[in-house]
Amino acid sequence: MRKRPSGTALIEIAEATEAAADPDAPNANYVAAMIRNACAIAERQAEGGHDADRAEAAGLHALLGQAGAVEDLNRELVRLIRDGTAPVGTHAHLVAVNRGELAESNPRYLARLDDGD
Repeated sequence: MRKRPSGTALIEIAEATEAAADPDAPNANYVAAMIRNACAIAERQAEGGHDADRAEAAGLHALLGQAGAVEDLNRELVRLIRDGTAPVGTHAHLVAVNRGELAESNPRYLARLDDGD
């Protein structure tokens, strides 16, 4: 259930936004901060390679006991959650996936969580 866009697409969006941005607009500082943030996320994703995607896929395969595309396995997990028949370990899997996302999108917040602040 990782968020999209990621990597190259995120950089393309940031570059297109920067090219179209009006430096005199009232929200110019906000737009610039969002562009920097998008680039930083893409950089952290690149540094991690496909580790987070692989971890999510492995977690889904183990949790559901079946192979398949991550998108299909996520749909199956969502269906099981909605039906109230989610397998044991679902919460731990979702926490792990979200921690992986936080490590990319907001590592400082994740560090504060881990420090208990």
